[in-house]
Amino acid sequence: MKESIKIDSVFLNFREHKVLRGISFEFYKNKVTGILGRNGCGKSCFLKIITGQLKPASKHLSYQGKLLDNLYKESGLINYLPQHEFHPKSIQVSKLIQLYGLELQGFITQYPFLEKNINLKFSDLSGGEKRILEVLLVMEADTKFTILDEPFSHIMPVHVQLVKDRIQALSAKKGILITDHQYQNVVEISDSLFLLKDGVFKMVKEEEDLRFNGYIR
Repeated sequence: MKESIKIDSVFLNFREHKVLRGISFEFYKNKVTGILGRNGCGKSCFLKIITGQLKPASKHLSYQGKLLDNLYKESGLINYLPQHEFHPKSIQVSKLIQLYGLELQGFITQYPFLEKNINLKFSDLSGGEKRILEVLLVMEADTKFTILDEPFSHIMPVHVQLVKDRIQALSAKKGILITDHQYQNVVEISDSLFLLKDGVFKMVKEEEDLRFNGYIR
């Protein structure tokens, strides 16, 4: 049986607005699973529900058939990149790399453009430098699954290609769930793709499905 995380019966309402309407969803280890959707459709809410940051009206969450109330209770199972900056400003970059369980020299060898920043504090980095560092740290950490919310936003085009290439390489050993408004990048690297619309997921098999559902013209 393929390793997977499954979540179903997800209902989320904000007053009278039904955001998620009984969603069922499963994503697999060794696969890149993409989620697309317009602003306000509930993508980030859905990711926050998976990671235990938002409590819906109902949900059933499981890993390998084992019901869980929180995925983080399974050590090394999952990590998550939010849209916003989330590391302490005062921490040194070299220390941050090591806190993720990564070998410092190996990480710098993999990403040599970061070497000039390793003795700086996180707060000393530019916005783009902070974002690419956070993306790479979360991706490279030793977990079975990684969730990436807008990893291509606020980074340089050359780094976008780097992240895409690395996501595909890392999918050989972990499952990756990704969403981003730069939909072409998500389409290009995803093994399976879904569109969140009207509170439910629709499978996307080809670009025409995105046009049919009004996501692109």
